[in-house]
Amino acid sequence: MLNSVNVLRRLLALIAAAVLLAGTDTSTSTALAQSARLELGRRLQRFENAWESASEERRTAAVNPLKTAVSSFFSLRLAEAGRQLDQAWVAVRGPADPPSTLEQSVIGLQLLPEPICADVSHAGLKIQLKPFYETESPQPLTAALLLAIHDSAGKVLADTSIPLNLALEGTTWDLPPLPPGDHSLRAGLHDGSVSFTMPSSTISRIPDLTARIDHLQRLTKSTASDTDDLRQSVLQATLKSTAATAVALQQGRLQETDYPIFDRLSLCEQLTATSAAPDLLLQHSRSRDLWLTLARGNKAVPTRIRAPRESSGPLPVLFVFHGAGGSENMFFETYGAGRTIREAVNRGWLVVSPGQGLLGLALDVPDLLNALEPWFPIDRSRVMLLGHSMGAAQVIRQMQRHPETAIAAVALGGGGRFSTRQPPSAAWFVAAGEEDFGRSGARQLHQSLLGAGLSSTWREYPDVEHLAIVQAAIPAVFQFLDDTLAKR
Repeated sequence: MLNSVNVLRRLLALIAAAVLLAGTDTSTSTALAQSARLELGRRLQRFENAWESASEERRTAAVNPLKTAVSSFFSLRLAEAGRQLDQAWVAVRGPADPPSTLEQSVIGLQLLPEPICADVSHAGLKIQLKPFYETESPQPLTAALLLAIHDSAGKVLADTSIPLNLALEGTTWDLPPLPPGDHSLRAGLHDGSVSFTMPSSTISRIPDLTARIDHLQRLTKSTASDTDDLRQSVLQATLKSTAATAVALQQGRLQETDYPIFDRLSLCEQLTATSAAPDLLLQHSRSRDLWLTLARGNKAVPTRIRAPRESSGPLPVLFVFHGAGGSENMFFETYGAGRTIREAVNRGWLVVSPGQGLLGLALDVPDLLNALEPWFPIDRSRVMLLGHSMGAAQVIRQMQRHPETAIAAVALGGGGRFSTRQPPSAAWFVAAGEEDFGRSGARQLHQSLLGAGLSSTWREYPDVEHLAIVQAAIPAVFQFLDDTLAKR
């Protein structure tokens, strides 16, 4: 009974976190949740970059704060989750890189520039540092906040220095109008010879912003959303989601990631032009990430995609499914600071990251492949699935419903019993951390696969918890995927 109660409590926490952290609306609570997602993602990425080059000893030292960060997230103590991610970052760096007094004082701060999205005619930028969580050390008021805005080529468009006490109160940076584009605002705190680098932010300036958003919105209203034309379904859904994101950014509602909304609006406008090249999306996704809403009729799935820089012929497809409270952006920015995506595109694969809610995907993988096919040269005989936690459960669900869809299935940090009347021919890789609360489910999956006579490789990683399992398993996962493809 006690175990059942604990499972129920964990399920309720997952539901609450997913409800709070999924979707976008105009409420204040959602805006705060989106802001928290943005901060947590940045702090997780910072930790993962340090974890990548850390020794086994230092990685082990980060296990306990990571476990606390995960439990804090699922109990909606988001500020505490951020604090524990930072503690894990300090732990993984070790005594060779101890935090300075400045870092101890300001590590809990977040930078809030405003507006992050505006017309090119807008001058000035409001700047404020606010605590994401409180620190015990007092802020050194002699420090200064150094800011610089860079364009996409790295050229400095403007820079300034603001005293820390003024940045904490909030001030306006009196800079001239910025040129059109998605620019990078880089920030750092300096106190004498000591410095602390903060995460960068995207600042977008767009000519005729309101008129261009209105134009996209009119286009989505002028075409039926239940069309049987898959290409039109995807186009209309993408125009709609892009316009909604632009409106949210224009209204100052922080999103969970730094969207390059100038680039996204421009791409939508190109897609609606009659002269748009058939391979426009493929060419675009070779050099940068692509946000596409895959759709069939009224069902839509927000998706982030990247293609290899160079390729010829049909592309193998790797689907990556995030865990609870995550989104289509998570594999691109965390789970090893985006290493999964880099490994895949370096192999010449198309990477597709669908966003899923608590109840799963709005479209199954075959439907997603159908929606992709008008836009990308995909090889349906070389489809692979990879999922973490709730995403691992999604891999199971897809393989049970559509056993011949994929040739390889990877479940990390989660699982459960696998059963199907038509056993798939796919090879499986199942893994969990020794300190991973998803270990029992993952082991159950592996054993049920073997019991069904299927091919399954099991790996358990010592001193690894739930959040770090993807990053820890990346080398073995891609060796498994390489070997599976080589046999086809």
